[in-house]
Amino acid sequence: MMKIEQLDVNGTNAQGVMLVAPGGEGHPNMIVVTCRKGYLMCGYLNLDAAEKFGDAAVLVGGADFEAVLTNPIKGMTTAAKEAGVREGMTGSEAAAVLNAQ
Repeated sequence: MMKIEQLDVNGTNAQGVMLVAPGGEGHPNMIVVTCRKGYLMCGYLNLDAAEKFGDAAVLVGGADFEAVLTNPIKGMTTAAKEAGVREGMTGSEAAAVLNAQ
């Protein structure tokens, strides 16, 4: 099952996409939160591939949208760092940076 939600991220909008347990029962959800300049992604997805493609991507753990936005980030691509994402930020803080105009 796919779940899509409009998320409020520090007063800006982002779109959350979740594939619920794509590997079957007992598997984690696959989550992406898309922003204007990049995206947050769960550990199911590959940060090295995002780096290769030049994406502004941020790795954040969490089983649902709320957790992805509240948890501290675990990694980022060079493009995300250049956009202003910093270690120690939460997913919400990183999304706000990636949503800035």
